[in-house]
Amino acid sequence: MPPDFENEIEVKYAREFILPIAGLPLGSTEYTFDLGRKFFDLHADEEVVDSQVKVFLLVDKHENMIEFHFQIEGWLEVPCDRCADPYRQAVEGRQQLILKYGDTYEEESDEIIVIPADLHEFDVSHLIYEYVILMLPYRRIHPEDNQGVSACNAEVLRRLEQLEATKKTDPRWDALKKLNDLSQTDEL
Repeated sequence: MPPDFENEIEVKYAREFILPIAGLPLGSTEYTFDLGRKFFDLHADEEVVDSQVKVFLLVDKHENMIEFHFQIEGWLEVPCDRCADPYRQAVEGRQQLILKYGDTYEEESDEIIVIPADLHEFDVSHLIYEYVILMLPYRRIHPEDNQGVSACNAEVLRRLEQLEATKKTDPRWDALKKLNDLSQTDEL
């Protein structure tokens, strides 16, 4: 594909996440977003290999504010922190955001954003990206199977064990440990 055509497709895809808040009627409006690899490419995320995430967004517009209720479920394929092989990590959760009208744009908190009253559109893609990424666990490793065996790459685990076994200690630290052991023995 020519580069200009690819950019046009990216721009069109990115526009799906821009909500016409000025034109929304009072009350509830529902949106659904399917997040695949293309979504994470928009955010220059190189860690997510693949994904299948569905986002349900309920927008509840009032006279003086707009409430966003996000429900997120699916999986992201990310590299394992232990063996570096990709695996599917489930993500699921709910988030809420309130847009209040004011003079200038200001993030009051994680849940409240003040927007200018004359703002016509609001891009939710950055919010969705943050919510999904924050649903990933801090330590990402392959889950264990029913027998408690890690699904990590066995060859990588074997090599890591070999490296750990051959790890040499610094002789200076060994001498200090001996001194510490002697002083503890003297105390007894």
